[in-house]
Amino acid sequence: MIRCIAPIFDQLFKSSAAFIAEISYARAKIRRSIILLLTLFGHLAFATPPSIDSESIDAIIVTASRLDIPETSLTQSVDVISGEQIEERNPSSVVELLRQFPGVNVTQQGGRGGVTSVVVRGGESNFTVVLIDGVKVNDSTNTRGGSYNFSNLDLSGITRVELVRGPLSSVYGSDALAGVIQIITTNMEPGGRLWLQAGSSDFVSGSAGFSKQFAETTAWFDLHAVQGFADMEGSSYEDWGFNGGLQSAVGEQSIASVVFRYQQSDSTGFPEDSGGPRLAVIRDVDEMKSEEAHLRFAWDLTLTSGWDINVAGSRYERNEVFSSPGIAPGLLKGVPANSAETEFTRDQILATLSKRFGETTTFVVGTEWQNENGNSVGVLDFGILVPTDFQLNRDTISTFAEISLDAGQVILQGSFRWDNVDAIDNETTAHIGALYRFSDGKSELRANWGQGFKAPSFFALTHPLVGNSALRSEFANSVDVMLSRHLSRPGSEISLSIFRNVYTDLIDFDPILFMTVNRSKVVTQGYELDLALQINARLAFRGHLSYSESDIRDSDAELRGRPKWRGGIIVDWMVNEKWRLLTSALVLDNFFESSIPTGSILVDGYERIDVSATWQANDSLSLQFAVDNLLDTEYQEAVGFPAAGIRGRIGVRYAF
Repeated sequence: MIRCIAPIFDQLFKSSAAFIAEISYARAKIRRSIILLLTLFGHLAFATPPSIDSESIDAIIVTASRLDIPETSLTQSVDVISGEQIEERNPSSVVELLRQFPGVNVTQQGGRGGVTSVVVRGGESNFTVVLIDGVKVNDSTNTRGGSYNFSNLDLSGITRVELVRGPLSSVYGSDALAGVIQIITTNMEPGGRLWLQAGSSDFVSGSAGFSKQFAETTAWFDLHAVQGFADMEGSSYEDWGFNGGLQSAVGEQSIASVVFRYQQSDSTGFPEDSGGPRLAVIRDVDEMKSEEAHLRFAWDLTLTSGWDINVAGSRYERNEVFSSPGIAPGLLKGVPANSAETEFTRDQILATLSKRFGETTTFVVGTEWQNENGNSVGVLDFGILVPTDFQLNRDTISTFAEISLDAGQVILQGSFRWDNVDAIDNETTAHIGALYRFSDGKSELRANWGQGFKAPSFFALTHPLVGNSALRSEFANSVDVMLSRHLSRPGSEISLSIFRNVYTDLIDFDPILFMTVNRSKVVTQGYELDLALQINARLAFRGHLSYSESDIRDSDAELRGRPKWRGGIIVDWMVNEKWRLLTSALVLDNFFESSIPTGSILVDGYERIDVSATWQANDSLSLQFAVDNLLDTEYQEAVGFPAAGIRGRIGVRYAF
């Protein structure tokens, strides 16, 4: 039935083209209005007379630290989106959800399934550790240096998303130079749930799940399938998968849990940097099939002495079959046809010992073992087939410690980690943070200094044509300061963050030596302004404005996909007890991008507005209507890959 509905919506939005054309002249005015609102929202917020204390938030942020520290006591810059908020916003994908995080820029090559880069505070896309239920999912064998492709991650089953900005190698080791993003699928709410969606451009998705409590045990399971928006030449996407878990009390002092996930996806699209549907000379497309799975268990024991013991183990697997027709030469050299079959696994075992001393001090010490194994079998077609096989097995042994000192008005936090990586120099990283609460009880000042490192990827080290076994780890030093203030209305807050990151020994490709080398030093700095305003019981506003500049030292080159300015607005309006309307807008400044046909060029910024309406029929049933890119804005995030135009979706959620 859903597949029957999709063509109706496709025709509906095609017939709206004349109307959209009539209002297109208003885009520039709307864009200027959005920018004006973004620059003025700080003034409007501070104009609110301080009279009522805002509500406190006691949620534990599991990503920022291995200590059980509530969000209000963390020194780092953190953002959290709950499952309920995800449902209310009703984005079309995880990629669209991440766009509204302050300080985060997302670039997607083409449609759903296209390579998606997520950049935190101007760092590289592979400078962010990505966790799903505590399992690291960065793949060290891919050509992007281990960055995670969020385009393959489905929204269904996600109960929480956490973002921590700044280096966190002192907690997570390699790859955490710019930040950490964690996706959580644990669902402890008893009951069943069903979610079906259909829309224009042959979009269809469905998911079903349940959570059940049996005495001291809670079990949950989710199943999903999706066919992506086929609204771009050469682009197609579909996937299916499941995730679930168990958590059980073992006696009075112990809890054991296990989580698992599996996903299979198939996608096609024009090659990255090919110039896409508009500019690519070769009209054949990349084909990729992938399987991804993980399993994690954890056991927590509280001793009578007050010490806590935690033991956890996990396994992550990713298998990929990829083929590309190559890219014809343009302003830059072309890429021959190529193919590869890649397998990557990561096994981790972690043990920690922690204790709280009185009301002020919490301490944890631990050790971790990690094994990464990657194997790729491939060829490049230069007229003759040239093998590109590579393989690497790497162990890392780590020890670490964290401490938090809470003196009430002042909180100090620190962490230290030593990583012994096979065939790489030992790396030592640290983090020191402080939080000061002003005497008015409304304002807080946070300051952080941290370090991060990234061991060279398997591709950069061992690829037979461009690899370099002598590569050193990339390194980061970062400082940031954040001033926040709770406003008079409950749930309202404004914050300003200023940051500076220095990345050294960055790994780059040298076309003269035709190999990867350590050479670049990059400095990124800027600020993030964030406002949450609960205007009344039915109307809420969220706005963010970010500025970031990047400087490659001793070079005139520009980093790709780094708009200096970006901002967003989300307006959430409960019209009445049945209807909820949520409108989001995003504005980006011009930025540099590159493709083989064009070389590096300046790409126009853009503005985009999305709208979602929810009708709550009763406690169990709700209908959702969404229009993505309401103004049918024409823009591109990658050279030659036009963004999708106006799209419609309809969905039904049922809880029981």
